[in-house]
Amino acid sequence: MTRDTKMKRFLLVCAACAALGVVSASRLTAGAGAARMVYFSAVDEKGVPVSDLTPADLAVKEGGKDQKIDTLMPATTPLDAVLIVDDGGSGAFQGAVAQFLETTQNKAQVSLTALEPQPMKVMDFTKDFDEFRKAVARVGPRGRITTVGEQIMGTVESVSKDLRKRQSARAAIVVMTVGGEPPQSTEADPALNALKASGASLSVVHLMGVELGKVLGDGPRRSGGVSQQVSSGVPIGPVLTKIAQGLLGQYLLTYTLPDGVKPNERFALTTTRKGLTLLAPTRIPDK
Repeated sequence: MTRDTKMKRFLLVCAACAALGVVSASRLTAGAGAARMVYFSAVDEKGVPVSDLTPADLAVKEGGKDQKIDTLMPATTPLDAVLIVDDGGSGAFQGAVAQFLETTQNKAQVSLTALEPQPMKVMDFTKDFDEFRKAVARVGPRGRITTVGEQIMGTVESVSKDLRKRQSARAAIVVMTVGGEPPQSTEADPALNALKASGASLSVVHLMGVELGKVLGDGPRRSGGVSQQVSSGVPIGPVLTKIAQGLLGQYLLTYTLPDGVKPNERFALTTTRKGLTLLAPTRIPDK
Protein backbone atom coordinates (compact mmCIF):
# COMPACT_ATOMS: atom_id res chain seq x y z
CA MET A 1 0.00 0.00 0.00
CA THR A 2 1.45 3.34 -1.00
CA ARG A 3 1.90 6.26 1.39
CA ASP A 4 -0.71 8.29 -0.50
CA THR A 5 -3.28 5.46 -0.20
CA LYS A 6 -2.64 5.15 3.55
CA MET A 7 -3.07 8.90 3.97
CA LYS A 8 -6.40 8.88 2.05
CA ARG A 9 -7.75 6.04 4.24
CA PHE A 10 -6.65 7.88 7.37
CA LEU A 11 -8.45 11.03 6.28
CA LEU A 12 -11.63 9.06 5.45
CA VAL A 13 -11.60 7.41 8.89
CA CYS A 14 -11.12 10.79 10.56
CA ALA A 15 -14.01 12.27 8.58
CA ALA A 16 -16.26 9.33 9.50
CA CYS A 17 -15.39 9.67 13.19
CA ALA A 18 -16.08 13.42 13.08
CA ALA A 19 -19.47 12.80 11.46
CA LEU A 20 -20.39 10.28 14.16
CA GLY A 21 -19.37 12.78 16.79
CA VAL A 22 -21.62 15.47 15.28
CA VAL A 23 -24.61 13.11 15.15
CA SER A 24 -24.10 12.11 18.78
CA ALA A 25 -23.83 15.71 19.94
CA SER A 26 -26.93 16.76 18.01
CA ARG A 27 -28.95 13.94 19.54
CA LEU A 28 -27.88 14.96 23.03
CA THR A 29 -28.85 18.56 22.32
CA ALA A 30 -32.21 17.57 20.83
CA GLY A 31 -33.01 15.42 23.84
CA ALA A 32 -32.21 18.13 26.40
CA GLY A 33 -35.03 20.16 27.98
CA ALA A 34 -35.65 23.74 26.82
CA ALA A 35 -33.90 26.38 28.93
CA ARG A 36 -36.16 29.34 29.76
CA MET A 37 -35.16 32.86 30.86
CA VAL A 38 -37.58 35.45 32.25
CA TYR A 39 -36.91 39.01 33.45
CA PHE A 40 -39.19 40.47 36.11
CA SER A 41 -39.34 43.12 38.83
CA ALA A 42 -40.44 42.91 42.45
CA VAL A 43 -41.61 46.02 44.33
CA ASP A 44 -42.87 46.69 47.85
CA GLU A 45 -46.04 48.52 48.85
CA LYS A 46 -44.39 51.88 48.08
CA GLY A 47 -43.27 50.76 44.64
CA VAL A 48 -39.63 50.47 45.69
CA PRO A 49 -37.67 47.58 44.10
CA VAL A 50 -36.98 44.64 46.43
CA SER A 51 -33.47 43.22 46.10
CA ASP A 52 -33.41 40.22 48.46
CA LEU A 53 -35.66 37.66 46.76
CA THR A 54 -34.66 33.99 46.86
CA PRO A 55 -36.00 31.00 44.87
CA ALA A 56 -37.83 29.89 48.03
CA ASP A 57 -39.98 33.05 47.79
CA LEU A 58 -41.26 32.18 44.32
CA ALA A 59 -43.28 29.60 42.42
CA VAL A 60 -43.18 29.19 38.64
CA LYS A 61 -45.69 27.63 36.25
CA GLU A 62 -45.52 27.29 32.48
CA GLY A 63 -48.56 25.99 30.63
CA GLY A 64 -50.22 25.46 34.02
CA LYS A 65 -47.51 23.05 35.25
CA ASP A 66 -45.09 23.68 38.10
CA GLN A 67 -41.47 24.26 37.12
CA LYS A 68 -38.35 24.10 39.26
CA ILE A 69 -36.29 27.28 39.39
CA ASP A 70 -32.69 26.77 38.31
CA THR A 71 -31.30 30.20 39.14
CA LEU A 72 -32.46 33.59 40.39
CA MET A 73 -30.12 36.58 40.25
CA PRO A 74 -30.10 40.34 39.69
CA ALA A 75 -30.29 41.15 35.99
CA THR A 76 -26.95 42.29 34.58
CA THR A 77 -27.66 42.14 30.85
CA PRO A 78 -27.79 45.70 29.44
CA LEU A 79 -31.33 47.10 29.21
CA ASP A 80 -32.74 48.39 25.91
CA ALA A 81 -35.61 50.80 26.59
CA VAL A 82 -37.92 52.48 24.05
CA LEU A 83 -39.93 55.56 25.06
CA ILE A 84 -43.03 56.37 22.98
CA VAL A 85 -44.49 59.87 23.43
CA ASP A 86 -48.08 60.55 22.36
CA ASP A 87 -48.69 64.00 23.84
CA GLY A 88 -50.75 65.69 21.13
CA GLY A 89 -47.91 68.19 20.69
CA SER A 90 -48.46 69.64 24.17
CA GLY A 91 -45.06 68.77 25.62
CA ALA A 92 -46.85 67.31 28.65
CA PHE A 93 -44.33 64.47 29.03
CA GLN A 94 -41.13 66.44 28.47
CA GLY A 95 -40.18 66.54 32.15
CA ALA A 96 -41.06 62.88 32.62
CA VAL A 97 -38.86 61.88 29.68
CA ALA A 98 -36.01 63.90 31.21
CA GLN A 99 -36.38 62.12 34.56
CA PHE A 100 -36.45 58.67 32.94
CA LEU A 101 -33.29 59.47 31.00
CA GLU A 102 -31.60 60.85 34.10
CA THR A 103 -32.46 57.73 36.10
CA THR A 104 -31.23 55.32 33.43
CA GLN A 105 -28.14 57.29 32.36
CA ASN A 106 -25.14 54.95 31.85
CA LYS A 107 -27.35 52.02 32.88
CA ALA A 108 -29.46 51.51 29.75
CA GLN A 109 -29.56 52.16 26.02
CA VAL A 110 -32.63 54.33 25.37
CA SER A 111 -34.51 55.15 22.18
CA LEU A 112 -37.24 57.80 21.85
CA THR A 113 -40.14 57.92 19.37
CA ALA A 114 -42.81 60.63 19.20
CA LEU A 115 -46.13 60.62 17.33
CA GLU A 116 -46.15 63.66 15.00
CA PRO A 117 -48.84 62.30 14.14
CA GLN A 118 -46.93 59.52 12.39
CA PRO A 119 -44.22 57.91 14.54
CA MET A 120 -40.93 59.81 14.29
CA LYS A 121 -37.72 58.47 15.83
CA VAL A 122 -36.39 61.37 17.87
CA MET A 123 -33.40 59.47 19.28
CA ASP A 124 -31.89 56.09 18.41
CA PHE A 125 -30.50 53.80 21.12
CA THR A 126 -27.82 55.64 23.06
CA LYS A 127 -26.34 56.29 26.50
CA ASP A 128 -24.96 59.67 25.44
CA PHE A 129 -26.08 62.53 27.71
CA ASP A 130 -25.81 65.15 24.94
CA GLU A 131 -28.17 63.05 22.78
CA PHE A 132 -30.54 62.81 25.75
CA ARG A 133 -30.54 66.61 26.13
CA LYS A 134 -31.30 67.17 22.43
CA ALA A 135 -34.08 64.58 22.49
CA VAL A 136 -35.78 66.15 25.52
CA ALA A 137 -35.78 69.54 23.78
CA ARG A 138 -37.56 67.99 20.78
CA VAL A 139 -40.55 66.71 22.80
CA GLY A 140 -41.49 70.08 24.29
CA PRO A 141 -44.58 72.05 23.17
CA ARG A 142 -44.83 71.73 19.37
CA GLY A 143 -48.36 72.88 18.51
CA ARG A 144 -51.51 70.80 18.27
CA ILE A 145 -51.04 67.31 16.80
CA THR A 146 -54.03 65.03 16.19
CA THR A 147 -53.42 61.29 16.33
CA VAL A 148 -55.65 58.22 16.08
CA GLY A 149 -55.42 55.11 18.23
CA GLU A 150 -54.24 52.85 15.41
CA GLN A 151 -51.03 54.87 15.17
CA ILE A 152 -49.95 54.09 18.71
CA MET A 153 -50.76 50.39 18.28
CA GLY A 154 -48.77 50.34 15.06
CA THR A 155 -45.88 52.05 16.84
CA VAL A 156 -45.85 49.43 19.61
CA GLU A 157 -45.81 46.72 16.93
CA SER A 158 -43.01 48.42 15.00
CA VAL A 159 -40.68 49.03 17.96
CA SER A 160 -41.33 45.46 19.19
CA LYS A 161 -40.16 44.12 15.84
CA ASP A 162 -37.14 46.45 15.97
CA LEU A 163 -36.19 45.11 19.40
CA ARG A 164 -36.42 41.57 18.09
CA LYS A 165 -34.22 42.41 15.10
CA ARG A 166 -31.80 44.09 17.48
CA GLN A 167 -31.79 40.79 19.44
CA SER A 168 -32.34 42.66 22.68
CA ALA A 169 -32.10 40.08 25.44
CA ARG A 170 -33.61 42.45 28.01
CA ALA A 171 -35.99 45.09 26.72
CA ALA A 172 -38.74 47.47 27.78
CA ILE A 173 -41.23 49.75 26.05
CA VAL A 174 -42.73 52.72 27.91
CA VAL A 175 -45.73 54.51 26.37
CA MET A 176 -46.91 57.93 27.53
CA THR A 177 -50.25 58.88 26.00
CA VAL A 178 -52.98 61.51 26.09
CA GLY A 179 -54.83 59.89 23.19
CA GLY A 180 -55.13 56.22 24.06
CA GLU A 181 -56.44 53.66 21.58
CA PRO A 182 -59.81 52.43 20.31
CA PRO A 183 -61.29 49.56 22.36
CA GLN A 184 -61.84 47.34 19.29
CA SER A 185 -59.31 47.21 16.49
CA THR A 186 -57.87 44.67 14.07
CA GLU A 187 -54.46 46.22 14.77
CA ALA A 188 -54.41 44.98 18.38
CA ASP A 189 -53.54 41.30 17.95
CA PRO A 190 -50.56 41.86 15.59
CA ALA A 191 -49.17 44.40 18.06
CA LEU A 192 -49.59 42.06 21.04
CA ASN A 193 -48.05 39.16 19.12
CA ALA A 194 -45.04 41.29 18.16
CA LEU A 195 -44.70 42.43 21.77
CA LYS A 196 -44.71 38.84 23.03
CA ALA A 197 -42.19 37.72 20.42
CA SER A 198 -39.83 40.55 21.41
CA GLY A 199 -39.85 39.53 25.08
CA ALA A 200 -40.12 43.22 26.05
CA SER A 201 -42.23 44.54 28.90
CA LEU A 202 -44.77 47.25 28.09
CA SER A 203 -45.54 49.99 30.61
CA VAL A 204 -48.21 52.63 29.98
CA VAL A 205 -48.68 56.05 31.56
CA HIS A 206 -51.97 57.70 30.58
CA LEU A 207 -54.10 60.64 31.59
CA MET A 208 -57.29 60.03 33.52
CA GLY A 209 -60.22 59.30 31.23
CA VAL A 210 -58.10 58.10 28.32
CA GLU A 211 -59.53 54.98 26.69
CA LEU A 212 -57.31 51.90 26.56
CA GLY A 213 -57.90 48.87 24.35
CA LYS A 214 -56.20 45.48 24.15
CA VAL A 215 -52.67 46.72 23.53
CA LEU A 216 -52.33 49.50 26.09
CA GLY A 217 -54.86 47.92 28.44
CA ASP A 218 -53.81 44.24 28.41
CA GLY A 219 -50.24 44.66 27.17
CA PRO A 220 -48.70 45.62 30.55
CA ARG A 221 -50.24 42.61 32.33
CA ARG A 222 -49.24 40.19 29.59
CA SER A 223 -45.67 41.49 29.33
CA GLY A 224 -44.78 42.25 32.95
CA GLY A 225 -45.05 46.03 32.77
CA VAL A 226 -47.15 48.54 34.71
CA SER A 227 -50.15 50.70 33.85
CA GLN A 228 -50.33 54.04 35.63
CA GLN A 229 -53.16 56.57 35.41
CA VAL A 230 -52.26 60.19 36.21
CA SER A 231 -54.40 63.27 36.72
CA SER A 232 -53.99 66.36 34.59
CA GLY A 233 -51.67 68.87 36.28
CA VAL A 234 -50.02 66.26 38.52
CA PRO A 235 -46.23 65.84 37.99
CA ILE A 236 -45.57 62.77 35.84
CA GLY A 237 -41.81 62.66 36.35
CA PRO A 238 -41.91 60.65 39.62
CA VAL A 239 -44.03 57.99 37.87
CA LEU A 240 -41.42 57.56 35.12
CA THR A 241 -38.65 57.51 37.72
CA LYS A 242 -40.33 54.59 39.54
CA ILE A 243 -40.82 52.72 36.26
CA ALA A 244 -37.14 53.23 35.44
CA GLN A 245 -36.04 52.09 38.91
CA GLY A 246 -38.19 48.97 38.63
CA LEU A 247 -36.63 48.10 35.28
CA LEU A 248 -33.10 48.66 36.53
CA GLY A 249 -33.84 46.48 39.56
CA GLN A 250 -35.05 43.48 37.56
CA TYR A 251 -34.22 39.86 38.30
CA LEU A 252 -33.29 37.14 35.84
CA LEU A 253 -35.05 33.84 36.54
CA THR A 254 -34.11 30.63 34.71
CA TYR A 255 -35.68 27.17 34.63
CA THR A 256 -35.53 24.14 32.36
CA LEU A 257 -38.51 22.34 30.89
CA PRO A 258 -38.40 18.53 31.24
CA ASP A 259 -37.27 16.47 28.26
CA GLY A 260 -39.95 16.26 25.58
CA VAL A 261 -42.07 19.11 26.98
CA LYS A 262 -42.80 21.80 24.41
CA PRO A 263 -42.55 25.47 25.44
CA ASN A 264 -45.89 27.11 26.22
CA GLU A 265 -46.65 30.84 26.12
CA ARG A 266 -48.63 30.80 29.39
CA PHE A 267 -46.40 31.78 32.32
CA ALA A 268 -47.21 32.44 35.96
CA LEU A 269 -44.92 33.71 38.72
CA THR A 270 -46.21 34.00 42.28
CA THR A 271 -44.74 34.74 45.69
CA THR A 272 -45.51 33.83 49.27
CA ARG A 273 -44.09 37.09 50.63
CA LYS A 274 -46.67 39.58 51.84
CA GLY A 275 -46.73 43.16 50.61
CA LEU A 276 -44.82 42.26 47.46
CA THR A 277 -45.91 42.89 43.87
CA LEU A 278 -44.29 40.92 41.07
CA LEU A 279 -44.13 42.62 37.67
CA ALA A 280 -43.77 39.49 35.57
CA PRO A 281 -45.18 38.50 32.19
CA THR A 282 -48.16 36.16 31.82
CA ARG A 283 -47.28 35.49 28.18
CA ILE A 284 -43.76 34.64 27.00
CA PRO A 285 -42.33 33.55 23.63
CA ASP A 286 -43.26 29.90 23.08
CA LYS A 287 -40.16 29.13 21.03
